Amino acid sequence: MHEDELLLLEIELFSQYVLTKKLNSGLAIGAFAESVNVSKGEISKIINKKKKSVSLHSFYNIAINSGDTIENVRDVVYTHRNLELKKNYKLEKRTNFGTFMRDNFEGENTFEKIQSKTGIDKQRLIDIYFNTGAPEPYEFLLIEKAVKKKPGEMMKEYIEKFPVKKGKE
Repeated sequence: MHEDELLLLEIELFSQYVLTKKLNSGLAIGAFAESVNVSKGEISKIINKKKKSVSLHSFYNIAINSGDTIENVRDVVYTHRNLELKKNYKLEKRTNFGTFMRDNFEGENTFEKIQSKTGIDKQRLIDIYFNTGAPEPYEFLLIEKAVKKKPGEMMKEYIEKFPVKKGKE
């Protein structure tokens, strides 16, 4: 599958997941939105598949605040993605100075190591790290795995540190 097809499938699966959670809760859309700490408009867009991708904040908040686990939502939404780390990877060649800096000062989780272990495209990772890109939940899950964190562990910290501000509806 191409990336655009994968995104459409993820939007569909996440929509079904959220709709099921909402229906099982027995709550109206506004009350459900409040219970999971996601705006009513965002819930509506997710259910009606009016999103371009699955939002990290919505993914996390709906999973955790509806009493589910990150692992379960991951397995429901990302059935088609390979979320295993690369076993045989090679780091991009560096100059002597670059190697010295990596080995002595950068630590275990360098940009190159994360890129190599996760298989996330280099430009995509650059966009996430340095430009205006935001990580998709599956990318975040791969990065968590690469830095030896449990699913959702880093995600929780990130969501709490950088929450989405809900607008008035």
